[in-house]
Amino acid sequence: MLLPLGLILALGPGADLDEGLPLTTPAIPAASLVGGGTARAPGTPELLYVNFDGGLLQSGCGNDPHYDCSTLASTFDGYVGPFEGNLAQRVAILQATRKDLAEFGVQVTIERPPEDVDYTMVMYGDLGPQSFAGIAPYIDCEDRRGGDTSFTQGFVTSNTGSTVILQEAAHTWGLEHVDAPSDILNPFKSSGLNQQFLDDCFKIVANTDLEPTAGSCNQIHTLYCDEGYQNSWREMMMLFGPHIPDTQAPTLDIVRPLDGSVHVLPTTFFLQGDIDDNMHPQVYRIAVFVNGSEMPFFEGTDATLNLRLEDPPADDYELLVRVTDEEGNVVEETVTFTVLPEGSEIPIVEGEDPAEPMPSDGGCRLGVVPREAPAGWAWLSLLGLAVPRRRGRSRC
Repeated sequence: MLLPLGLILALGPGADLDEGLPLTTPAIPAASLVGGGTARAPGTPELLYVNFDGGLLQSGCGNDPHYDCSTLASTFDGYVGPFEGNLAQRVAILQATRKDLAEFGVQVTIERPPEDVDYTMVMYGDLGPQSFAGIAPYIDCEDRRGGDTSFTQGFVTSNTGSTVILQEAAHTWGLEHVDAPSDILNPFKSSGLNQQFLDDCFKIVANTDLEPTAGSCNQIHTLYCDEGYQNSWREMMMLFGPHIPDTQAPTLDIVRPLDGSVHVLPTTFFLQGDIDDNMHPQVYRIAVFVNGSEMPFFEGTDATLNLRLEDPPADDYELLVRVTDEEGNVVEETVTFTVLPEGSEIPIVEGEDPAEPMPSDGGCRLGVVPREAPAGWAWLSLLGLAVPRRRGRSRC
């Protein structure tokens, strides 16, 4: 049987770390129309960068995310500390945010985009002794200023974290607070409530006391609702258009074992590979087929390929690894190796180091959905060192 060493999702201390963090967001003023540029062209896709790394804030340059500019820099004494949670928690928050945006043309990343790419940024981490869950510089009606910088406390629970991320980003896209508890734009957050962008008209409110107000962006709100009401789902769809399908397949580079390598029983070695994708990091479906088998001998979900092979029966092997991203795009790669009976000598191959270093037992676990392995195939198991990374970057 495959060993489930990376059970479901390693969240560390979990929700307890959220205790003491505020769950309300403040009233946000509307941005001035003076020097505000032109309204966003309807249906223009957007890139949302969730910055878990913190940074020094720059003042005097507006709210440009490329340079960590913020008109709120003094609120944080010019600095936002990094998110203190682990890598599994970052990916869980990323996944929850993507889920809430699944219908819209907004892509989400936790890696800073290139300098020549426009994006919206939410800085997610240690905001210091603040009284709010998150904050945006303004309500940017019609998203006239384009990419902006806003802020979210470092919640470790993905439900709360993703909701606050999206509320603060939505303010910079022109959405206001509403009185509906289940809408993302409600000023109160709840880890037990699945708040979403809802396709209904709700009363716009001025503050956390839910005082009704006429609203600041009625040139957009009244396209779908009466004045003073807002339909967050319709406005998000108008701004960014529908979801853009991802048709780019991931890439896979198997780095262990070496293709054509030879191992002598008893032996433990590793099937490891670097996975990359235009939407990396994400959680992939991974299946391993042995010697042309019709059904996978291993199938799980993880952010990288990292399996332990322990005492396979002596034989020649060809492993086919199939990686499927979240939208069903597939990549396959194969590796061959030989396992010799106990007492055999390993043929010396020029330029090859027969001793492969063993990884440490540390690392970040994301999860696994193990399959029952057929009799005799209990040698393939999850190592539990899942680390979403780009090629060439160090593990946790």
